[in-house]
Amino acid sequence: MTIQRIYIGGWFQRTTLHLTEIWDFLKHGRSNLDFPKEDLDEARDSLSLDEVSRESGPLEYILVKTAKGISYRIYEDGLIILEKEFKSLKDDFEAIRNYYDDKLSQALSLIFSKGAPVPKELASIKTILPYIVTVADATKGEIEKTFKDSAEDVYSVLTTKNIEVYRSPGMILINNLKDENLTREIIESQIFFREFKSQLHRYLAIHRILWEKIKTIKERGEIRGNDIDSLRNELAVYQKTINLIGARIDQMPAYVKTRQKITDLEKIDDYLQPLFQFKFETLLDTHEYIKHLWEMTKNYLTSAIETFSELQAKSTKNTISSLQLITTIGVVAAILGYLGRDALPKFTSAGLIYFLLLMAMTWLINGVVSRFYKNKKYRIKSEDIEKDIK
Repeated sequence: MTIQRIYIGGWFQRTTLHLTEIWDFLKHGRSNLDFPKEDLDEARDSLSLDEVSRESGPLEYILVKTAKGISYRIYEDGLIILEKEFKSLKDDFEAIRNYYDDKLSQALSLIFSKGAPVPKELASIKTILPYIVTVADATKGEIEKTFKDSAEDVYSVLTTKNIEVYRSPGMILINNLKDENLTREIIESQIFFREFKSQLHRYLAIHRILWEKIKTIKERGEIRGNDIDSLRNELAVYQKTINLIGARIDQMPAYVKTRQKITDLEKIDDYLQPLFQFKFETLLDTHEYIKHLWEMTKNYLTSAIETFSELQAKSTKNTISSLQLITTIGVVAAILGYLGRDALPKFTSAGLIYFLLLMAMTWLINGVVSRFYKNKKYRIKSEDIEKDIK
């Protein structure tokens, strides 16, 4: 058995504009944004860059070679593929993973740290990125030993045209795919498919989390007036998250269509589909499902915010109406008291004390009325939602 190369990769939604920013950073150590130069230099130095070039093709990409024996390509659509020639599987796995997690990801996070933030619900969900290992002329026993030595359990074996693909949670092994260009194309497509699907699965998980949080707030039955504002603010935070992720979901189909146009569909049908069970149409169908699900989540949140806005307005109106009544009674009483007098009263210390006591009593009554309506419980009107969506 000949072990050839180890690959790892990821995909983040990017454009040719982002590629130019990455190029300026990797090639020249600069950014058009106001990052401290020492931060840029520190991040760039950590990458151990040897060669950096900008290459053309169906998609433009940056080709990077490092002094650590790791090379990688960053494509304009955001796909990143790292690769390393084989020396020792255990050491190579650790080296390429550490470079990806601790060096490259940190550097790219720095130069893209300005602008729309990543929602904390999305940032907190971690994804295991399996290694992809290419080998040639491997026997079944050698492959099984490779997985055993890496403490990995194979759960899938697929074969087509004498090419074998073994899969475990942490490693994908491809045997006898000897065409280097075809190997690269298939690995890039596989990583793109996997990452696209993984992002949609994250959004499904976030939908479930947010839906339950909104449901908990909306279906409380009753709520004190004092709690309305804080819960409405909590819903506003969820609204920000939903809007940010909704924008990302809306962008995703364009990337699938671009990859579909530049991919040799005949090779996909011959290799990628039978070996990895992926189709572009399936990705788009899954995306469409998540998009509609997200729209439903957005509408559910909007109805909850409207409900709490109405309750807040009702609570404020009740408080103001009560205070107006108290003020009116006081003014009328004062006017009636002076209607039967021929002259205004003289200023006395007793009168001042009386006035201050009257003001204190008014303040106390206002406070009691305000507290009453803050602690008054309001019923939350909630419409039943059909849970079995056909």
